Amino acid sequence: MQNKTQLITQNLKDYILYTAALSQWEIHDTFDGIVFTINDSRESLFNFVFCKTELSIPQTLDYLKTRNREATWVMESTIKSNVLEKYNIKHASTPKKMLLKIRNYLLPADTIPNLKLITVNSNQLLEQLDLYTSRIFYHRSGIVSTFFRGLPNCSTQLKFFLVSLDDKIVGTCGIYIQDNVVGFYSDGVLPIYRNQGIGTQMVLERIKIAQESKCQYAVAHCMKPSVNLYKRLGFQVLGNLYLYTSTV
Repeated sequence: MQNKTQLITQNLKDYILYTAALSQWEIHDTFDGIVFTINDSRESLFNFVFCKTELSIPQTLDYLKTRNREATWVMESTIKSNVLEKYNIKHASTPKKMLLKIRNYLLPADTIPNLKLITVNSNQLLEQLDLYTSRIFYHRSGIVSTFFRGLPNCSTQLKFFLVSLDDKIVGTCGIYIQDNVVGFYSDGVLPIYRNQGIGTQMVLERIKIAQESKCQYAVAHCMKPSVNLYKRLGFQVLGNLYLYTSTV
């Protein structure tokens, strides 16, 4: 098993590359120390660059500019900030890396027993996922359904859910499983349903799925509003995930 703090970044990388391949988007890995994805959108949201060294940053930026693509960069912490400034790659956010050992994890009592996760397994449900995530995360309509267009044909490795309570959609969430590690993604609750325990129950429901799938670890990268929620459920904070953006 690799260093635990690396599990979070590796799962994110595997998740993006798996989704890009599933949806038949471009994956580029010919530049040293860099692998990146390009989809149909110019926006940075799902054009990802995973960067280990400085060597190929100029080539990658030049290529992205020729394709008129913005990108989200996931940087190794060893790359200095002044290097990024030199190439006009700007800091976007620094979510916390979270990890939970779930093999012998004792689930607490459900906070909302009647919460349901509806698996997105059709184009119609994918369109609904796009609609609700656009309301939660304020992205452009169509960008999620485009990047995840292969999702209705997916196996158990990647799943997204519409979260239902009393027959109303209240949020969204997802999982990606690779090498006995489950990553939790796109946790979101509609504004009118927040602060009611829904986020906690969404995490618990996915831990149940992960335990059934014999996963050893659950990982996530959390912005400030979600950190305490995950910590209350036993997740450890293992440092920062450094995210940057490049423009054209």
